[in-house]
Amino acid sequence: MEKSYLSFSAPPLPYFVEGNSTTFYKGQQHPARRKLGFFDIILVKEGTLFIGEEALQWDISAGEALILEPSKYHYPTARCASDTTFYWLHMQSPSFWKDQSVCASISPAESIPSLHYHTEHATIHLPKYQQVPQRHVLYYTVENLLQSTTQPRSFAFWETQQLFMQVLQHLSYNPIPQQTSLRLAEHVEMYIKQHYNQHITNATLAKHFHVHENYLARCMKQAFSCTPLAYLAAHRLHQARLLLLTTDWSLQQIAEEVGFTRQGYFSKSFKAKYDLSPSQYRQDMSKA
Repeated sequence: MEKSYLSFSAPPLPYFVEGNSTTFYKGQQHPARRKLGFFDIILVKEGTLFIGEEALQWDISAGEALILEPSKYHYPTARCASDTTFYWLHMQSPSFWKDQSVCASISPAESIPSLHYHTEHATIHLPKYQQVPQRHVLYYTVENLLQSTTQPRSFAFWETQQLFMQVLQHLSYNPIPQQTSLRLAEHVEMYIKQHYNQHITNATLAKHFHVHENYLARCMKQAFSCTPLAYLAAHRLHQARLLLLTTDWSLQQIAEEVGFTRQGYFSKSFKAKYDLSPSQYRQDMSKA
């Protein structure tokens, strides 16, 4: 089947509408729908879905993704041969988009100023059908995204849309080939940002990504000029700084929340990075 991409002019960015995890048992099938009105991102975790869209048909197995278009007719081509679990995410886009066989850039409808610091115009390319790289990282992000929608509305919106951006980034295709080492470093970065408050070591990272610790460190140094644990420490301190500004939590509570096992080491690390102790930083910022 010819490769196909759904290409979106950005900004503005596509946004998440709704989603869930669904299991079809053996003998069940995906429903037929016409003009759903949303892009339907399907990520299969177990089993196989048999889906058609107009004249095209796919067998989507575990670790594969398909994006169905808003105005086209979708239908089952066969019943599930085994229990099949998948995520579905409905997405909408306010920007111009098109289906194309090559990753050609889309010119913006409006000119974007380029004075001083500015947002670059880009084209987001999402393969219509693909085998998902580092699929367990993506599944974890999707689980967090779905969980975020159960929080109070005032907190949920920003977190949900930020997590959805990570999903799109994971699924997107870059027409400029990336080195394998850079792709690995970016996946490590995403993993650290999602697990920073947990116990992470070089060994746990190496085991998760199935590579040697030395290779992992070399990739991170090439991409971010630091080791994985140095990146982890910096991200923990950044999160701690945000909590100092936005909560009245104790230093012990903040230290534990961002993954430090000892408050003393947290305070020492914070002062080394920001030239102020955590309590001094909170006090100075509250005066601003």
